[in-house]
Amino acid sequence: MRFSFINIIFFISTFTHAQRVVDEKHTEIFFTDEKITIDGNLDEAAWSKSVPANTFFCYDPINGDVSLNQTEVKILYDHEAIYIAAFMHDSEPSKILKEFTNRDMNNANADAFWVSLNPYADGQNFFQFSVTSVNIQTDLKYYAGTSDYTWDAVWESATKINDNGWIAEIKIPFSAIRFSNAIDQIWDINYWRLVRRTREISSWNFVDKKLGNIGAQMGKLDGIKNIESPLRLSLFPYISGFVQQNQGNNNVSWSGSGGMDIKYGINESFTLDMALIPDFSQTKSDDKILNLSPYEIKYGENRQFFTEGTELFNKAGLFYSRRIGDIPGGYYDVDSIIIQKGMISNNPTESRLLNTTKVSGRSKNNLGLGFFNAITGNTYASATDSLGNKLKLLTEPLTNFNILVADQTIRENSFVNIINTNKYQPSTGNYANVTGTAFKIFEKNNLYAIYGNSAVSVKHDLKLKDDAIGEACNLNIGKLNGNLVFNYGFNVITDKYNPNDIGYLVRNNDLTHSLSASYRIYTPFWKMNYWSCNFSYYYRELYSPRSYSQTAIHAGSDGTFNNYFSYGIGMDADLKKIHDYYEPRITGRFFEKSGFYSFTSWFSTDYRNPLAFDWTIDGFTNAVENESWSWSFAPRIRVSDHFLFTYTLSSSVNLNDKGFVKTISQDSIIMGMRDVKSMVNTFSGSYVINNKMYVSLNIRHYRTAICYSDFYILQENGQLKNDDSFIENHDINYNTFTIDMSYSWNFAPGSYLNIMWKNNITKNEIVNNKNFDNFFTNFDRTINFPQLNSLSVKLSYFLDYQKIIRN
Repeated sequence: MRFSFINIIFFISTFTHAQRVVDEKHTEIFFTDEKITIDGNLDEAAWSKSVPANTFFCYDPINGDVSLNQTEVKILYDHEAIYIAAFMHDSEPSKILKEFTNRDMNNANADAFWVSLNPYADGQNFFQFSVTSVNIQTDLKYYAGTSDYTWDAVWESATKINDNGWIAEIKIPFSAIRFSNAIDQIWDINYWRLVRRTREISSWNFVDKKLGNIGAQMGKLDGIKNIESPLRLSLFPYISGFVQQNQGNNNVSWSGSGGMDIKYGINESFTLDMALIPDFSQTKSDDKILNLSPYEIKYGENRQFFTEGTELFNKAGLFYSRRIGDIPGGYYDVDSIIIQKGMISNNPTESRLLNTTKVSGRSKNNLGLGFFNAITGNTYASATDSLGNKLKLLTEPLTNFNILVADQTIRENSFVNIINTNKYQPSTGNYANVTGTAFKIFEKNNLYAIYGNSAVSVKHDLKLKDDAIGEACNLNIGKLNGNLVFNYGFNVITDKYNPNDIGYLVRNNDLTHSLSASYRIYTPFWKMNYWSCNFSYYYRELYSPRSYSQTAIHAGSDGTFNNYFSYGIGMDADLKKIHDYYEPRITGRFFEKSGFYSFTSWFSTDYRNPLAFDWTIDGFTNAVENESWSWSFAPRIRVSDHFLFTYTLSSSVNLNDKGFVKTISQDSIIMGMRDVKSMVNTFSGSYVINNKMYVSLNIRHYRTAICYSDFYILQENGQLKNDDSFIENHDINYNTFTIDMSYSWNFAPGSYLNIMWKNNITKNEIVNNKNFDNFFTNFDRTINFPQLNSLSVKLSYFLDYQKIIRN
């Protein structure tokens, strides 16, 4: 049955024919053998021979109008690269906005120009190169509606503001992109321009917002002949030093390392990426919180290797890269091993990552293929037992992670793929294997689609008698583009489905039906630039045994005013009682909750102003005594074109919440009534010295305090019965305080010097919270708690094979 489902999808995709849904403009590229210097002057004779592409159409705010701002773009090529010269006419050049930001920032308060290139013309996967009026570069890869800003290429650009506007000159080496070796080639291309002070975005080839996919609405680049994909070999050797001080045990540790990242173009379509002895000491600190739910918290990925160029591996939703190099499986067992007066001297919080490799690309027939492999070595904790014996405890054995994926795009708007993930530990013989597929099939007008995914998981553990085999399937059908959109979804996850050795799933054993609809107005009216309203409904059951869980409705609206202030409001309701099968933490038991009402709202002002802010207000109440509310306020201050900082204060109070406390036995589950109060203070700032150098600072203090008032025994019918005999103290005061401060200098193309200082305090204590400490008393106690300080320095250098042989 599983294989027949996959075959049906391939059958549908084979006989689905998509077509271009907008008219295509054509522009011609000219070959030159003249040396082009990237300086923003455009004084080479070759530029005068190129025919400009002009007449841009407005994308926002009035979609379809001819742009009021004249833009001309010329394009050339030689055997090494593509060259683009864009002249953005402006009647008031003194008003051109020119804020400096870090690289790859897509919300700078500056004018910008960018080009989208799709050498394979599949309408779904393309490269984008953007430059602001002060020459801040941004590059990304776009795939199936997702933008990957972590992808970094090495290319050149220069900008210059003059009396008639501003100029952008760009050089994109052929080694930075992928294309076929055909003698005559026609690429998809589009040029874009942003006039920041008026918020006008325009494109050379018209892009209809109602049709969604911008990749299927590009023009054509004619005239590329007799180019060959060069040998794409880039080396990124690095050296780094790291020092860490742990005030908890007065321990200071030093380390130094060296390694290399390698990018090698296997052929014109596929690239090998490899990290030898990876160094992730300069990744941003996680925004940790106290988790009271039965579900695992999903943290973002901050390691560049696992975010750059991984689009193929993420399409089916089965890859959660934080599993690789995660907390060792035996990390929390070390305390129980060291009895009485034993002492732990070192217990690594991350498995030792030896190397990572990925091969990915897309053939001329638009077939994407990917292979990913990572190996973590044996990870040990060091300890001394009560008798003084030195112990070396294995907390995670050598583990191999593999992913294989094949993804076929179908014309400009559809795709189907198949993926396999595997985790294997040779020393134990245990493995976890997941095979899945994802697909999206549009009809020819790019409005209606059927899409979804399906997977089978197999988990083999020698300690268990039988393998755990589970299945999951998600199927959706609806109208996804246009003013009115709607969708029906069906999702089923069996009770034994488990992809979490490499993937991430909040919960299994679930069957859900959902309906959603929204209406969107893209054309400005009244005082609005954009407006939408939405409605959704879902009905949820337990898969096995089949029994009711929850039903809920949602209604909301959001929009942007013509002064670029934005808002959003939403209301949710569940009028029936909820059977929560996950809060008790024991299979087969459930906790009956009352129905609820909740609302959310947010408001954001215009980021073009030196002072802007965002705020949110949320509230919740149920039919009994539980109520909660939260709010946040975030001013954003641009001191100058080089200096920007934001401050965010958020607070939440959840009164008379009822939840899990402790399991005493299968029949004795302790629940409690509690007040939960949280507050988060975050300060973020950056000073950009120039387009190659910046300093950034991020400070965050998070606090959650929990005070229990009553305890209960969970009964078989899901209701609670008072338990006066339970007298344990479970009041918690949890604090984290982190500082991340970094300096980055792009001293040569693709080469960086990075320095990062990190400070971390985590304080989790059982206290009597009958009287909550005030903020200042708690903060003073927190910053005087033992801290973990680290300083790292990393120097990486870019070596391009093509440049070396030319020199």
